[in-house]
Amino acid sequence: MPNTTNPLSKTQWAAIDKRVRKVDEDRWISSRYAPSAQRRALTALYALAYELARVRLAVSEETLGLIRFQWWREALTELEEGKPAREHDVCLALAEEVAAGRLKPGAMQRLVDGYEAAFVAQDRSQEPEAWLALIAASLLASHHDWAEEIRDVAPAYAALRRSETKAFGPHVKPVPKSIRPAVAHYRLRKHYSEKGEPDAVTKRLSILKAIRTGQV
Repeated sequence: MPNTTNPLSKTQWAAIDKRVRKVDEDRWISSRYAPSAQRRALTALYALAYELARVRLAVSEETLGLIRFQWWREALTELEEGKPAREHDVCLALAEEVAAGRLKPGAMQRLVDGYEAAFVAQDRSQEPEAWLALIAASLLASHHDWAEEIRDVAPAYAALRRSETKAFGPHVKPVPKSIRPAVAHYRLRKHYSEKGEPDAVTKRLSILKAIRTGQV
């Protein structure tokens, strides 16, 4: 049966957006250049990624972490089955985007699996950075020729952001215009590799250049 969950209010969406901006500013800035409907879907997606990524910080025992991942796994299954969303603002946001056809529960299940595997291994390099970016790109374009580049660049960007390396990573061809709001923040690799996390103005200018040129 169809999902009958009431839509979130503008205030609730704004709260989720503010949360993503606080915890994942790089992706948040890039997402501002997406069309409004896709921008909202990206916000919901990144909010889910944050919920999954922060499990490692929120629990002290592996069993408790696994319970949280299973909660999200079941919540996504319920959305796929057309059941009402659970009473969690991110889950409610995801429900709207699933109903609109912009997000696919099956794709997000792979995010849960990836973050869970990284959590169990206690190895953040296993976090599904590339898959997250591939989902984001698919929101903006059903077809593009940059999937291989995403798989190459995403882990390099993530390692730089976590201060685990100073290596810039692979040099790649320009990003197709259609998916730039999903990956423009990869241009920040230059700053992370040279001086660490850039300030807010530098981030915005660098991402804007990536949006305009596709150079990351």
